[in-house]
Amino acid sequence: MKIVFIQPRTFHTWEALNIGYIAAYIRSHGFDDLEFYSGFFDNDDEMIAAGRRADVVAFSCTSPQMKHALELAAKIKTSKNKVVFGGVHPSALPDEVLETGLVDTVVVGEGEAAFLDFLQGDHRPILQKHYISDLDALPFPDRLFIKQERNIAEAFRDNGFRIASILASRGCPYRCTFCASRSVWSRKVRFRSAENIYSEFSRLVVDLKIDFIKFSDDTFALKESLLKQFCETKIDAGDTTRWGCNVRVDTVKRSTLELMRAANCVEVWFGVESGSPKILAEMKKGITVEQVIDTFAVTKELGFYRRAYVLLGMPDESREDIRLTEKLIDKIMPDAVGFTILAPYPGTAYHNPDAHKNVDWSIVDEYENKITCTNHLTNKALRQEQGRLVKKYRETAVFRQKAQELVP
Repeated sequence: MKIVFIQPRTFHTWEALNIGYIAAYIRSHGFDDLEFYSGFFDNDDEMIAAGRRADVVAFSCTSPQMKHALELAAKIKTSKNKVVFGGVHPSALPDEVLETGLVDTVVVGEGEAAFLDFLQGDHRPILQKHYISDLDALPFPDRLFIKQERNIAEAFRDNGFRIASILASRGCPYRCTFCASRSVWSRKVRFRSAENIYSEFSRLVVDLKIDFIKFSDDTFALKESLLKQFCETKIDAGDTTRWGCNVRVDTVKRSTLELMRAANCVEVWFGVESGSPKILAEMKKGITVEQVIDTFAVTKELGFYRRAYVLLGMPDESREDIRLTEKLIDKIMPDAVGFTILAPYPGTAYHNPDAHKNVDWSIVDEYENKITCTNHLTNKALRQEQGRLVKKYRETAVFRQKAQELVP
């Protein structure tokens, strides 16, 4: 059985770790005839030709990737092959994906066990399995199969470092209304062991000559004992490889941050989101402005490179709320700051099945979209506020589009 995996076109060079995990898992169960293609690196003709030769074509899709995925599926689908969709968007809207008539089966949620069931003959339109409880039992993602060297080379050109990612846990217990993560992972968190995490970490350093490792978890400091054990394991091994992770301002103590620095964690990334208590409450973020200020002060003192994620465009946000956010950024002085705009993707609390049914998600990005407005700001006014902030903080602002050009 020939199986082709396709990662559709995306805004940037994702590492396709999810596909790497699934490929390694099904290989461990005897399925070896596999190919991988990425819309970022491979052209459509190559992907279509490979798909038409395959018995099974598996797509992993976020909302912005769906348009390209369906365009490819329309040219790949024959009476002799099966097309399977998985990922965040299909998990959030499986029935809508099936209604296209181009997809035989949608895998909802975690992919390994469900896709294996499909390959072993379960061809129901929607497949969803119980979550794997022992993540240590999973083989490491097959990075050679997903041709990760291409991503590493791209990162090196952009940053001067060889960068790769690790997923140390699955799931997030928080209820941020703007996030669609729960569509795949749920709110129940499962953790790998510190030994298992460090084993993959050290293998990346040796095998792929990685300089910097990013932890892709929604937040890396949920289980303090695990974080401490990982740091101690890394220190005991004499490993000085630099790394960074997402951390909530309410989940790490100073002592833990000190240990992270001792283990050569050099970057921490925080979802600051807003300087307005009203907006933080609206998005159910569960943090306070005071916690943001305190944590940024401690991490500056300890020498971390600190990134702040700011989200504009919550339904009740006004210019006054944005000014509070600006005041907070002036106070905490992050080393990098990203000003994004709420994207009402399927799986978030802001997706409206009727209003958003015909949205072209391929042009809706968190950094730039033309559909989000608030009760107080038009989309143009919101984007102008974003542009003004990008221009003001241009030395530290992280952005792909030239948002400051919107400023009069």
